[in-house]
Amino acid sequence: MKKNLWTENASVLAKAYTRAAGTTRFELVTRALLTHMTPKPQRVVDVGGGFGQQAIMLARAGHSVVIVDLDPRMLAIAKHKLSSESEVVRSLIELVQGDGEDLVNLVGTDFDLACCHSVLMYEENPAPLLLSLTNLVRQGGLISVLSINTEAIAMRCGLQGRWQETIMSLKAGTQIDNKYLPSYDHSRDDITKILEASGSVVKNWYGVGIFTDHITKPITVEDDSDIYLAEWLAGKQDPYRQVARCFHLLAERT
Repeated sequence: MKKNLWTENASVLAKAYTRAAGTTRFELVTRALLTHMTPKPQRVVDVGGGFGQQAIMLARAGHSVVIVDLDPRMLAIAKHKLSSESEVVRSLIELVQGDGEDLVNLVGTDFDLACCHSVLMYEENPAPLLLSLTNLVRQGGLISVLSINTEAIAMRCGLQGRWQETIMSLKAGTQIDNKYLPSYDHSRDDITKILEASGSVVKNWYGVGIFTDHITKPITVEDDSDIYLAEWLAGKQDPYRQVARCFHLLAERT
């Protein structure tokens, strides 16, 4: 049986994820996706997107989205979240429960975009899921992966002034942090190699959570768009994107 940390810690993770999920990550990822997608309506599958926010933001832009998630609790949250959206947005989103590696049988193929955000860090072996994502999209279709940036694994606890965890993480080369549940370390380079072996080529990547990831209290600012723009501009260039909490990688099926 494959090992999945979300399944093992589902009740804790579902509560933590929905409570802590802020707007910055979704704003940045959506901006990157819309930059690379064509303006006309696209068919999207969001694997592990049970929270629903990413699908809603894409549906608001006119794209149809199938959310696939193995956790019924997350799909229930998404269903509740959708109830406050317009009828047009609700009509563009479908909820499907199932395992990400059985995607073709669940939802078919020929999607324009396959998203897999904040999922791979719970998978011991990400290769089967990444291959499944590649098989979902048409020739020239996009694959979007968001995951923890292992090159900057000690940044969060360091910026929060938790020095013992910072030192232990730097020495171990992996996240040592009792404040958060464990996750698997899959580097951007690892993910890139697996995608290329699956028949995709990386087009671009962005850093997500450079200036704000470590902040635990609400940020007081006159205009949230200033935060989004600062993060967006930094996330497109080195050296800033290299120290981001997450990397957002976009690949094209060749």
